[in-house]
Amino acid sequence: MIRNILLAIVFFFGPALLMFMLRNIVLLLRLRLQQRRQHHGSPEVIDITPTIEKKTASRWFYAFAAGLGIAVAVSAFMYLQSVDGEVRHYVPAHVSEDGKLVPGHWQNKPE
Repeated sequence: MIRNILLAIVFFFGPALLMFMLRNIVLLLRLRLQQRRQHHGSPEVIDITPTIEKKTASRWFYAFAAGLGIAVAVSAFMYLQSVDGEVRHYVPAHVSEDGKLVPGHWQNKPE
């Protein structure tokens, strides 16, 4: 159960991080293209004027990233809870009665 929750958390933050990385890559490519167009034929002038410009992502982007993360996390958690329509639970590795190591495995829950 704990393992499934941790995997669901990873599946939630994974797509969100992927979306933010994609957003930043696209933003950097657009800035680079704009800079190349702007400095194509003009002499190089170094501007040292400090500017404070804060650009944040729009609210729809945050909502889309959160929605995508929640959808992936919920679907991964549901898939990990029941594979092939059977409800199963994880039995951790243990030592059997005759002293042999039994590796961890998935076992169907009794109904």
